[in-house]
Amino acid sequence: MKNVLVRQDLSLSLKFGFLGLGMGGCSIAYECATIKTQITNNHNPYTALLINTNEVDLRKFSEHSNVRKIGLPGYEKGAGRDIAIGEAAFKEHREMIQKEATEFFVDRDFIWVIGGLGGGTGTGSILEAIRMLYANGFKDKCGLMITLPRDNEGSTVIENALDRLKMLAAALKNLGCILVVDNQKLYNDFIKKQPQASISEYLDYSNKYIASALHEINVVTSSFNPIAGYHFDSSELLKTLQSPGLISIGKLEFANGAIDTANQGTFLPDFKKSIENGTLSDGYQFEKATRLAVSMVAHPNTAKRIFSMSFINSIESTVESLSPFATEKSIAVYDDPKGEDISIYTLVSGLGLPKRVNDLVLKAKETQDKSEDIFAQEDSAISALAGFSRKKVEAEVNTAQDPFANTEVAAAKLDIKNKDDFDPFSILNK
Repeated sequence: MKNVLVRQDLSLSLKFGFLGLGMGGCSIAYECATIKTQITNNHNPYTALLINTNEVDLRKFSEHSNVRKIGLPGYEKGAGRDIAIGEAAFKEHREMIQKEATEFFVDRDFIWVIGGLGGGTGTGSILEAIRMLYANGFKDKCGLMITLPRDNEGSTVIENALDRLKMLAAALKNLGCILVVDNQKLYNDFIKKQPQASISEYLDYSNKYIASALHEINVVTSSFNPIAGYHFDSSELLKTLQSPGLISIGKLEFANGAIDTANQGTFLPDFKKSIENGTLSDGYQFEKATRLAVSMVAHPNTAKRIFSMSFINSIESTVESLSPFATEKSIAVYDDPKGEDISIYTLVSGLGLPKRVNDLVLKAKETQDKSEDIFAQEDSAISALAGFSRKKVEAEVNTAQDPFANTEVAAAKLDIKNKDDFDPFSILNK
C-alpha cells in the first residue's frame, strides 16, 4: 500500500469529516483533509472544520475548499491551557459552530472529533463538541480521536488530559469508538529512526502518520476483490466504528518473498506484535475486545502462494488467543494486481483504556508528591527563620549584607507607610 496516494484505481469506504479542536486537534484534522488522491472526482475526499480560540494558530493553515476555519471571538489570544476557558468559548459560540458543522458535514458518513488532550481549547471543548453532534443527528456516525501528552509536557498538561479522560471513561458505553494517539509512543518511535531530526519535523511526521493510518484503512476495505469468500466491507467498517469503546489500528508489511508458510516463525510472531503494539497506541487488554477484523492484501501471485488454508488457520488461531470473547472475528484476504508487498491491517474495537493512561496517572501522582516534598522543605525553612531571635539577628547581621535587617528600606520597597506594621517574611509571598 506504499503507492496508495498516486493510484487512480482505488476507492474509499467512507466519507470522513474531521472536527478539529484546539491547535493539536486542528493540526491532525487539517492533515487528514489535505490528503490528495488520484481518484477521479475524489481528489480531496475528506473535509475538516477547524475550531480554535487562538487566531494566530488558525492562520498557520492554508485555505482549501474542503477546509473551514472558525475562530471564537472574544478568545482570540487563546485559552492558555485553561480547560474552563476552552469549554466556555465553545459554549458561547455553540450556535454558530452547530450551524457550520451541520451544513459542512451534511454528506459525511462518519465524523471524527479530534482534540489534543492537555491544552485549553481542545481539551475544554471536546465534551461539548460531542454533545452538539449527538443532538444534531450525528449520534450514530461520530467518534473521537484524542491525543495523550508526552511525559515531559508538564503537570498542567497531564492533569488536564486526565481530567477529561476521567469524564470520557465514565461515558465510555454511551459513545462511539475512541481512537487514542499516544504522542509518547510516536515520539519514541520517531527518535529511534531519526535522532537528529527537529521537533518540527517530528510534528509534521506524526500528523501525516495519523492521517495515513486512517486513510489506508478506509481504502483497503473498499478497493480490492476478496479471494476467500469473505469481505470486510464498508458497512462492516462503519459498524466497527460505531462500536462503543476504544479502537486500535494495527499494520504490518512483508516483502513478497519474506513469508515461508511452512515456517510460522517467519510471520506469526510479527503479526501478533503488530496487533499488540498498534500503530498509534498500545497497552490494551485485547481479551476484552468486542470485534476484531483482519484485512490482508498481496499481489495475485503472492496471494495464491501464501493465503492457503493453513496460513489463514494460523491467523485465526492467533486472533482467537488474543480476543477469545469477541463476537465478530473477520479474516479477509484480497489480491492487488499492483501490489508491491504483503500488507496486513487489523482493527480491534470495544477495548478499555490503554495502560498509558495508568502511566499518566502515576506520573501525575509522582510529580504531585515531589512538589509537596519540595514545598514542605520550603515551609520548614520559613518556620526555622521565624524562630530566630530578632535581637540576635540585629546584633550579628550587617545591614549592607542583609536587606531584611533594615526594615525601613524593606518597607519602602514594598510601599508600606507604617514600618511598625511591616512583616519581613511577607516579601516571600510577593
